This record gives sequence, C-alpha cells and structure tokens, in this order.
Amino acid sequence: MAKSSKSVLVVGLGRFGSAVAMTLDAMGQDVLAVDKDPGLVARWSTHVPVVQADMTDVLAIEQIDASQFDTAVVAIGDSVEASVITTGNLLDAGVTDLWAKSVSVQHARILQRIGARHIINAETDAGKRVGHLVSGNYLDYIEIEGAHTVVKIHTPSHAVGKSIEDAQVHERYGITVVGIKSPGKEFQYGSKELIMHRNDELVIMGTEDQIDKFIHDGNR
Repeated sequence: MAKSSKSVLVVGLGRFGSAVAMTLDAMGQDVLAVDKDPGLVARWSTHVPVVQADMTDVLAIEQIDASQFDTAVVAIGDSVEASVITTGNLLDAGVTDLWAKSVSVQHARILQRIGARHIINAETDAGKRVGHLVSGNYLDYIEIEGAHTVVKIHTPSHAVGKSIEDAQVHERYGITVVGIKSPGKEFQYGSKELIMHRNDELVIMGTEDQIDKFIHDGNR
C-alpha cells in the first residue's frame, strides 16, 4: 500500500464511523471502511472505499491485510463484545495506532486494558462540548489531554484595544493566545504585538479556571 498518505482502516459505518471515514477521505487520507452489514456497505460504497467483512473473525483481518494500515478506528457502537473482539484482533495483527469508540465507562476500561491507544468517549465528549457552548462563554471548545482546553471566544471587554503583551495575557492569567481572527481578515498567529479588537475571535489555550478568569476579569 502506498505511503504517500496515512492509511486508515475504519471499522463500523454507523453515524460516527461513516463521519470519520468521510472526513479522512476528504482530507486525502488512504481510507478503507469495513462493516458486516451489507446495507451499510451498499449505502457508503459510492462515497468511500468499503468492503463487507466481520472483523471479529481473524480470517477477515487477514484477508484485508489489516496489519498494513498505519491506523485503525474501531467505530462499533451497537455491540461491546464485537468492539472488544475487533480491537483485540487488530492489536494482535500489529496495528499499534488504534482508536476505539466506547459507549460506557466499563467499555472504555476494557478497551484500555487490552491495549487500545486512544479511547473515544463519543457521547460524553460531545455532551461536554455542547454544555460549554450552551453556557454562552465559548464560541467553540476542544478538550485536549490533561487539564488544558482550547477555546474560541470574543475579545473580553477588559482586553479590547490592547495588545497581547500589554494585556499581560500569559503573565496575569496563565493562558496562551494561539491566534486571532478579525472579521474579514485572515487568521493571525498570536504574536505579542497583535491588538485584540471588540469583534475579534480569539483562540486561546489554558485550564478552564484560567480561561474563565480571563473572560470575566473585567466584571469582577
């Protein structure tokens, strides 16, 4: 298999798996999607490369040469047993960069114990993101590993008209301004001399407490 792009095997073509496969394909990655349901295979066959196979069967793993893929995503959500067996089969085949969707804490724990490198708590992660967006403080929210998050906000009133350096964003709040998007202008990376205007969108990184302090400091 050509290595000009990352090769990714996506197992499971439900809403989550099909979205992953379509996104990767649109990004130019070398994707193969697999599902045992002939109806789903037929539905997605005109959109992404797809084969019908039951990946709980070791023979199917061998037939599609799963070991040749750089990464695998196990997106099976309707059967914990099938998810765990498929994950184990792919790990046994030598796929080390493996992402697996979990549907419960117990499911995630099992996947972690058998060696899945990344656990995707799809519903929990989405729920936390929506909760933060509904709160009205953030325009967008991404939780990253550890205590830090990356959020998009409008410039807080107390920082309007100030440069990143003059506002002492990092010194006072401990956050980092990754970049600024002004209306009608290109995204700019957060150099210290950039001025933060009222309608600018700031992409910032820090802990939730640090970010909230930055947002609300002028109201205290």
